[in-house]
Amino acid sequence: MVQDIFNEYARFPQVRAMAIGGSRAVKRNDEFSDYDVYVYSTEPVPTEQRRAVLEKYCDSMALDNRYREHEDVCIMEDGTELNVIYRNLEEFLAGIDRVVEHYEVLDGCTTGMWHNLMTGRIAYDKGGLLGAAKEKYQMPYPQELKNNIISHHMNLIKYGIPSFMGQIEKAMKRGDMVNIGQSVNRFLSSYFDILFALNEKLHPGEKRLVQVSMEECSILPARFELNIRLLLNSMFKDPATISVVELMVSELEKVIGETLA
Repeated sequence: MVQDIFNEYARFPQVRAMAIGGSRAVKRNDEFSDYDVYVYSTEPVPTEQRRAVLEKYCDSMALDNRYREHEDVCIMEDGTELNVIYRNLEEFLAGIDRVVEHYEVLDGCTTGMWHNLMTGRIAYDKGGLLGAAKEKYQMPYPQELKNNIISHHMNLIKYGIPSFMGQIEKAMKRGDMVNIGQSVNRFLSSYFDILFALNEKLHPGEKRLVQVSMEECSILPARFELNIRLLLNSMFKDPATISVVELMVSELEKVIGETLA
């Protein structure tokens, strides 16, 4: 069914390329995994034209979601979830260029789109632009980007005003559970961006971060998995959990110092 959808979308004049991404592209899919299909175009494909294709293969649909990116979410006839994500090809490649060539840091998943490009399985590529970009960015991890990511996110975590550490501590002392969750989420986003940069690995996105880190990163802070479990299991129960955050940051600083020395 996915291939049939590709074949129909290829007839839209706006569509320049399509790729399968996510866990299926890197062979980490399980029984809960959906299909992530990326559609790269020069301008938007009208909603009704997309609906006419998707309703042939899907039992239910929610079109034009914009929670993260512009996407259509569908349940195919076999029960599998299909996410069709729409991107402007020029803007997508320009964003990767800002990161890879100009060392721009994002507030989370800095190299996520670069990873998405490099791991996506190209199914259609009119004019070869997506394939050419994939070849262009098959390159060593830029040292200036690595240094910028570490510096930027350590400033957010500890050295800036306000810092994530300070925000977490205040939220825990107040017992503000919503704010605790928000603050810890921001902290972990920066923590993992640093970790992948330190190992010169492209950020895989928001899922399975502990698993991917343990499989692919040779440089890990001491008690890496244990400390994350301690933080997440106790952060709503004990204000003293801030000591786990402090330990995680201390161990992260150690490996940064050892690696960049």
